[in-house]
Amino acid sequence: MREAGLTRVSIIKNRGTDDEQRFEVEAQLLNSSKAYFALEDPLYEGDSVELPDPRGGQIVKIAVKVVQHPMPANMSHAFGGSNGYAEVDWGEADPVRQPPVRRLSLQRLHPAVVDSASALFADRQYDSAVTEAMKSVEVRVRELTGLQVSGAALMQEAFRPNDPRLDVSLESGRSGGDEREGYFYLFRGAMVGIRNPKAHELSRSEDPDEALEVLALASLLHRRIDIAEERLT
Repeated sequence: MREAGLTRVSIIKNRGTDDEQRFEVEAQLLNSSKAYFALEDPLYEGDSVELPDPRGGQIVKIAVKVVQHPMPANMSHAFGGSNGYAEVDWGEADPVRQPPVRRLSLQRLHPAVVDSASALFADRQYDSAVTEAMKSVEVRVRELTGLQVSGAALMQEAFRPNDPRLDVSLESGRSGGDEREGYFYLFRGAMVGIRNPKAHELSRSEDPDEALEVLALASLLHRRIDIAEERLT
């Protein structure tokens, strides 16, 4: 029974705490409500189990009932050398689904991006996550400058290289000038190439990696806005 249809899964103890522990094991996943583990696997009631989601990424379930079935030593060969098996029932509550790209990656982005896009990203609404992240950049620039325009026109006025309303450069002299010019094109290009198409067309991108890359760009822009905001105070 244990030798057929095994799937690599992670047993997680104290999930989400500083004492979190993970154990990589193989289990036989029968259906959405039951699975079999080796008797030696460190799985107990209340532990979390991370397993592959057929739709992509990972899914986390809770072991609400674990029934151990020890076997005589002369029958251990039937269970791949194990001393028996543990029959596990999953919880009835909806499991916690995780996107194919780890949520940890999102948490390292600028707080403005996490606030605006992380829930949408975790719900696999990647286009909406990208749109809201770029919108957060646009809204913040408008609030800091007081300008009443939007999109590329807003970025062009806010970050014009020669006399920017928001100075995002870190360097001085010629290097600072090059920096301001470069970020002028990054801010303006983000609105023209990403923000506007997402806002004006019904897009259905299903690539979480591409979405995360755009969120990283939005995070970079927000961090440069942080620099400019400090200069305004």
